[in-house]
Amino acid sequence: MMKQDPHFSEDEQFENFLSAQLKQSQPYLMDDNFSAQVMAKLPAKKKLSVRQERLIIVLPLVVISVLVLSQFSLFALGVKLYTLLVAVDVASLMKMGLAISAVAFSSASYWFARQARLFQ
Repeated sequence: MMKQDPHFSEDEQFENFLSAQLKQSQPYLMDDNFSAQVMAKLPAKKKLSVRQERLIIVLPLVVISVLVLSQFSLFALGVKLYTLLVAVDVASLMKMGLAISAVAFSSASYWFARQARLFQ
């Protein structure tokens, strides 16, 4: 025999009450065109130039990036990169270079196809 949740009936009653309240139509409050007049008097939304939009995006990106990078030790990072490059064999470097070249070529091809409108 399954146990029923004791709160199920209360939840169901609340759902029924809420559903009934939402289904009732509320009468429109007459405001003598006040809302339309207020909306008409509001100033038009200012359009930002492309330069301003890019500045809004790029400036915080640069500031945050500099702050994050300032927390790293550049010497320790250089030592780790040097150790990584010395430990990697030539075949792995060739594979990594081939993969990077494939991604760059694919990205450039995709960009060119989008610019030429070959597909959407």
